[in-house]
Amino acid sequence: MYFPRKLKQDFRITGFIPAISCLLAGALFWIFIGKKEAFLAVSVFFILYAGFSFSIYIRTRNQSYLAACLWQLLFGMYLLTRFGQPLIPVLDSKVPELIFVLFLASTVWLLYLFFTKRAKWKGREVFELASMTIEPVPDGFTDRPRPAGKAEYTRDELIGFAGFLRKHLIAMPCFEENQVVFVPVKMGDEFRYLFNREKFRRDRSWIAFDYRGNVSVVISRIDYIDYKEELSFDQLCENLGKLFIGFMGYYRKGEADRIVYKLNELGLGKTS
Repeated sequence: MYFPRKLKQDFRITGFIPAISCLLAGALFWIFIGKKEAFLAVSVFFILYAGFSFSIYIRTRNQSYLAACLWQLLFGMYLLTRFGQPLIPVLDSKVPELIFVLFLASTVWLLYLFFTKRAKWKGREVFELASMTIEPVPDGFTDRPRPAGKAEYTRDELIGFAGFLRKHLIAMPCFEENQVVFVPVKMGDEFRYLFNREKFRRDRSWIAFDYRGNVSVVISRIDYIDYKEELSFDQLCENLGKLFIGFMGYYRKGEADRIVYKLNELGLGKTS
């Protein structure tokens, strides 16, 4: 189903920068040092990057990062065992073939998660849904928190809800003394969030659920100017709050999968 887009197009290639850097480094090694050393450098890069992917999996519990970790690790190990000799001796000649079979299986898993949008940060979908019914009516920007209503939930339900949104890359939760703050992360912004979470939260929009049922919203200037036109700011804040209150309602009724369906129904690209 097609929905008119209110956000500007995003042409960033942030997610491809590590791969581009690796290929460039490998090419330079090949040219100036040698073929085996180039394969060794690329394999070491992928093995180290697998550790980084696993650290993101620990923080998000999103399966795509576990699959990426396995894919990167197996790819790096295959290069080492297949092209690294005699730098890396292999005792059994069948080891590279076994690693390659496992690598192909991990590739299938990773592609499945990619094409089913399980590997996609869904912040853009959140802001598109929040703005869907708003017409361009500029009424001034403010970065003050705004009350967005009340919702019913227990503390345990709120913590479970936070885990669900985190696992599906919809919003990353920050657990505070009296509330949980949800920060929607757009595709391409994930590294800014992962490397500097506190600064990212200060610069981006968030939705806070306190333990008494109160919901408040802040929309940042960065996210506001990402819309093609000026929208009614009050209505945008209200809609964003209602959207997450509705998500909580789905979660409490055991219908959390409907949250993911509503976001995927927008039909945004795999990497935008």
